[in-house]
Amino acid sequence: MKACALKCSIALLFLPFVSLLYGQDWEEARAPTIASDIFIDSVWVANKVSFDIRTVGNQQFVAYYAKDRMMTVAQRSLDSNIWRKQKLPSKLMWDSHNSVALGIDEAGYIHVSGNMHTHPLEYFRSTRPLDIRTMVEVDRMTGEDEESVTYPKFFTGPDNSLLFSYRSGTCGNGNILVNHFAPHSSTWTRYLTKPLFEGIEKDDKRAAYHKFVRDNEGHYHFIWIWRWTPLVETSHQICYARTRDLIHWENAAGEELSLPFRPDDSRVIVDGTPSQGGMHNSRYQICLAQDQTPIIGYIKYDEEGNTQLYLSRFDDHQWVSRQISQWDFRWKFFGGGDQMSMGGNFSFKALTPGGHLHIAWETEVGEAGHYIIDPIELTPVHSPVTLIEQYPTEVHSRLTDHPEMTVNLLQSKHQTLQESPYLLKWESMGKSHGKHAPPTIPKGPLSPLKLIEISYN
Repeated sequence: MKACALKCSIALLFLPFVSLLYGQDWEEARAPTIASDIFIDSVWVANKVSFDIRTVGNQQFVAYYAKDRMMTVAQRSLDSNIWRKQKLPSKLMWDSHNSVALGIDEAGYIHVSGNMHTHPLEYFRSTRPLDIRTMVEVDRMTGEDEESVTYPKFFTGPDNSLLFSYRSGTCGNGNILVNHFAPHSSTWTRYLTKPLFEGIEKDDKRAAYHKFVRDNEGHYHFIWIWRWTPLVETSHQICYARTRDLIHWENAAGEELSLPFRPDDSRVIVDGTPSQGGMHNSRYQICLAQDQTPIIGYIKYDEEGNTQLYLSRFDDHQWVSRQISQWDFRWKFFGGGDQMSMGGNFSFKALTPGGHLHIAWETEVGEAGHYIIDPIELTPVHSPVTLIEQYPTEVHSRLTDHPEMTVNLLQSKHQTLQESPYLLKWESMGKSHGKHAPPTIPKGPLSPLKLIEISYN
């Protein structure tokens, strides 16, 4: 009996990915291997941004920025190692916010958006299903609130239609909006009549950063964290709500909620830690336990001022939080944006056959390890377990000899490894924002971009 798949919010924490097996299952498990290693293209990596990958039937699509920094879509048949490529008229700027997002609607039309951090919408769509050669630039979706766009994301709606979310505006003065695409008319309409999040008053300059996971019955479980300013140390207040259709919402107690969500609403607050309490708008995740109960993980300061990992679940009509780690350091913020020490990273990995939660972690003081957690009590489990890698060890091998670059691994944001056992692999420098751009953007370094197919047979 192999470890259960864990549904969780995607986080690009490049920790070793392992699953768990109890002793008697060890002989049944087979170490994963690399079934194929396919070169896609050479990519520009002086400033790390996120790419995207989708597999539909026997067709596979990758959206990325090539070595000339041009947004590119590559396509292949699964029985071929030859990629067809289509460049799009969008050149990557110096900003790690400027990821590229890929979506494919129920009729097979390809949608790409990206290269935006409070910039006008950049959006491309194919005129024929599953054919990147027909990609064209489209100057609008709905035509409203598209002048200052960040965080584009394509995802599947409750009726399997294509939805697109993005932030309109700036940090502290922006709204998360959601559009719906109709393939029969090739039109986008606003799916939600109100934004998901909004400040309390005009002078309330808070912004919300959100993640979600979908359970086996089709419910979306959303978590979000508020932030006052571009300074990440002003992150505060982790919140939760759920919905089946993104229109009708309720909190964990089943109480009806209405949009937009606003700060300081006790009905949705999971942890009310205030600004400068050690939270970060990228260091929080949600996963679903075996019984589909949401469990929320996040980082904050403890009572002594040290950085720690906490878990929360809703129990007996309230959110219960437990400190999981016993780390002995304090995360340092020194300049806002991406200027901070490494802090503590964590990642939900898998459920054991017994339903326990496996978490991998590492810290800025060079420590790393794994927690095995009882999902009901939120306490460590000390039963013996055997860790085996879900990714082959060799998938972490370097692609270049550049001393300042590290390996990135990305699985599909839209599909599990069971649905599509493929990873994108490339190397890059670290993240940086536009305000740190050099006077002249360099032509390198470059890295190979590879597709890695994992076999568990």
